[in-house]
Amino acid sequence: MTAMQNGPEVSGPDSGSGSGSNEAKKIRKFEAVIIILVGIIGGGFAGVVRRTMDHASYYEAISTGVVAAIVLPGFIFGVMRYIRGQS
Repeated sequence: MTAMQNGPEVSGPDSGSGSGSNEAKKIRKFEAVIIILVGIIGGGFAGVVRRTMDHASYYEAISTGVVAAIVLPGFIFGVMRYIRGQS
């Protein structure tokens, strides 16, 4: 059992070494989908909060939600690319 745990490292596209290191820095599709969904949910929440707290019109609340739904994923993508670029 120790031979399997201490065996040689296998280099491949997922191992993070050699030619696969560039792929490790890219944002994967499922990560992108999750980030976009978080942005949509966050935008909806921002619109509801704006409507509830500021007694804003529906137009103002919807526009706030749309802006937040666009900006939040962009911010998260930027942070992820910065963090992955550091390693």
